[in-house]
Amino acid sequence: MRTSLSTPRLRLRHFVAGDAPELHGLFSDPLTHTIGGGPFTELARTEQWIRNRGRAFEEHGLCWYAVRDAESGVLVGNCGMLTGRTGPAEPEIGYLIGRSFRGRGFASEAARAVLHECRAAGFGRVWSSVRPGNAASRRIVEALALRVERTEHDERGALLFSVIDLPA
Repeated sequence: MRTSLSTPRLRLRHFVAGDAPELHGLFSDPLTHTIGGGPFTELARTEQWIRNRGRAFEEHGLCWYAVRDAESGVLVGNCGMLTGRTGPAEPEIGYLIGRSFRGRGFASEAARAVLHECRAAGFGRVWSSVRPGNAASRRIVEALALRVERTEHDERGALLFSVIDLPA
């Protein structure tokens, strides 16, 4: 995957260590970072998160992007690919948009660009996992034409796995 992408309103660039303080502003906000291990209370966790994404890029070619407003350069969120629960051959897309930037279509726009890049990079399938109660993410996944393939359960409850085939 390429390390930078753009859309009419957004610039996506692979995270670097210097992005940690700005990203930590999103990750430390309990109303923004509501998934996984969030919110992060220590900058060191955000720095480790960036290192982990860099390792996934080196090992599997999976890129995770800082999503910035094209005009202002402000970090509005992040979007990218991870091995997730489905593995590196059929990676999982993820995204997080800061609460003050939600409702503007940034997640959908960034995710479309990332899916397009996945197709160009030769990935044949991409997954998404979303909790049934996360209505906003479910709408985004549906708008991207992913279809629910299965439901699994973990310690936090049900998890919907949606997939999209990306023919070459």
